[in-house]
Amino acid sequence: MSKSDLRPPVNLKLASMADLARMLVSWSQRDRAASMLYFEDNGKHIYGTLISNHGYYEMQGIPLWVYTVSESAPAGNFLAYGSRPKESVEFVNSVESEPRVAYLPIIRLAEKLEILDI
Repeated sequence: MSKSDLRPPVNLKLASMADLARMLVSWSQRDRAASMLYFEDNGKHIYGTLISNHGYYEMQGIPLWVYTVSESAPAGNFLAYGSRPKESVEFVNSVESEPRVAYLPIIRLAEKLEILDI
């Protein structure tokens, strides 16, 4: 398969970092551990992940770029998501043994993925 054969993913822009964290945590409980990609593009701070929604494109799945835009770069290596007693998201530098918190690793990319059209 050549680079020209690659289809760009469908963009799914979420309203907030909490929405992205909630989506990643729910998916990670079903399939595999989730991580969050980060890059800066034209002064924007982009957080997201590439996933495949099964059953489209001759049953090969539709690629989705699920993302949100933030005002700032990550202030840690993980995003800590908690849902009790009230929902919270914060950047942290290490993972604690807190059972009510899900930690999403943040992977910093050197540049925007070529296949993204955002």
